Amino acid sequence: MSPRELLSRVPSAQCLHRIGVLLSILASVALVAWTLSLARSISGVFEHQPLTPALLGLAGFLALRVTFRFASAQLLAASSSRIRMGVRSALTAYWSAESTASASTGVDSTLLGPGVDSLDDYITKYLPARSLAAVIPLVVFLTIGVLDPWTLLILLFAGPMLILLLAVIGSRTRALADQRFRELGWLRSFYLDMVRGIPTLKVFGRASESVSTIEEISDRFGRTTMSVLRTAFQTSLVIEWAATAATALVAVQVSFRMIDGDIGFATALAVLILTPEFFAPLRNLAIEYHAGQTGNAVLAQLPNLDLPIASASPTTPAWPAVPEKMSVLRFEEVSFTYPGTDHLTLDRVSFTIAAGETVVLLGPSGVGKTTVLDLLHGRLEPSAGKITIDNTPLARLDPDAWLRGITSVPQNPFMFSSSVYNNVTLSNRRASTEQIHAALKLALASDFVADLPLGIDSPIGEDGATLSGGQRQRLAIARALLRDAPLVLLDEFTAHLDPETELELISSLRPFLQDRTAVIVAHREATLSLADRVFRLEHGCIEEVPL
Repeated sequence: MSPRELLSRVPSAQCLHRIGVLLSILASVALVAWTLSLARSISGVFEHQPLTPALLGLAGFLALRVTFRFASAQLLAASSSRIRMGVRSALTAYWSAESTASASTGVDSTLLGPGVDSLDDYITKYLPARSLAAVIPLVVFLTIGVLDPWTLLILLFAGPMLILLLAVIGSRTRALADQRFRELGWLRSFYLDMVRGIPTLKVFGRASESVSTIEEISDRFGRTTMSVLRTAFQTSLVIEWAATAATALVAVQVSFRMIDGDIGFATALAVLILTPEFFAPLRNLAIEYHAGQTGNAVLAQLPNLDLPIASASPTTPAWPAVPEKMSVLRFEEVSFTYPGTDHLTLDRVSFTIAAGETVVLLGPSGVGKTTVLDLLHGRLEPSAGKITIDNTPLARLDPDAWLRGITSVPQNPFMFSSSVYNNVTLSNRRASTEQIHAALKLALASDFVADLPLGIDSPIGEDGATLSGGQRQRLAIARALLRDAPLVLLDEFTAHLDPETELELISSLRPFLQDRTAVIVAHREATLSLADRVFRLEHGCIEEVPL
């Protein structure tokens, strides 16, 4: 994939990038104008000319340069963010759609992680530097040509020589960057394999042997990395030497001609100050060349992705409206088989749940109770049959709107490494303080939250590490209660509670469930007291059990 193709796949980012590059060019042009004003100011001091116009020019051009550079940096950063987000989304969708993975997990994660991250410098630094190297030397060349045509002879020789040096060294950098990227992907795969295989290595007494292998491979990767950095340093060094030598030649010939009276002081000073600006974009390109070759290596690894393309007149599917209150929820001959297996988890399951009804699903572990909840969430789709809500197939409803009508507690709820407040209000960020405390009270979490060092603002660690299983469960229930949704899905929501707390919680939740449709997966008999009807799921089939 070429840089132009990458940018064209996300038009909004391409527009931002073009404006950002244009502003970078204008900032460099402002610097050229500022340099001329500086030469004029210095010459005016010695020639006793008025300094006000030159100083005003200095201030004006400096303000323009700062403004253009700041705006350019912001636009290029926004463009990079959009492109990288689009690439990651497209890569994820591409790998999800592939039936067989052609690359290892380590290579994929390298491309998705550091690979896509490296496109940031590529988009914000290398591509603008490449554009500046094509435009600014020409602007300076023409400006110097107007001031002193003789200096152009040196620039006509030095400019192409620098470009040739950059191309020669750059080809070596590209090859090393490709090698390093491939090794990084392979190294990640190797480490992942080693971690997964630690139990096997220990069983067969090969664990210590693998240590030396890891050391050898890590050392080889370190040498490759240093080769890339060494080549990048050589690129910058050679360009700096060449630019310095060319600037020195210009200084020598201008000095002799000024002594002979062939060129004035103001012109000679302007030419001397401008000459480094002729080489500056090339030097900057040399500095960013490593980022450029790394980015090119990543682009070469990208598959043919369908990145999100903004449409001039976007259209949205005409989803049927999701009912505000559940009327009838029906499974009609629903079958489900997990990919890669021939076993029917659900075999032509049919049942109906009326509005405001609480249904409890019973059955041994692994028979498909959680699968039923996942199908209702829309995370899974039936292999056969259909699920309808008010006679409308679930598959035809707007997925986002449908999920907004569901509140749930999974069997193993996840807690983020944040405060109690942030974890509970995850389901409803607009909840008032009264609503939050009411939810905590209904979930029997108020007392232990109040005892925490900072109360509701207390951090709970990664996955709620500072809390017990029962406390995490009650926070998850409070989080679910805070969402006013017509459909409630509870998967073993009392699994981590002692019998006494379980009975108290069931009693507390009864009013909340009264006007809502609820599907509860349960093992314990205490939960049956909430049920209007009970179904038993076994061997892929379902049957109603009398209360």
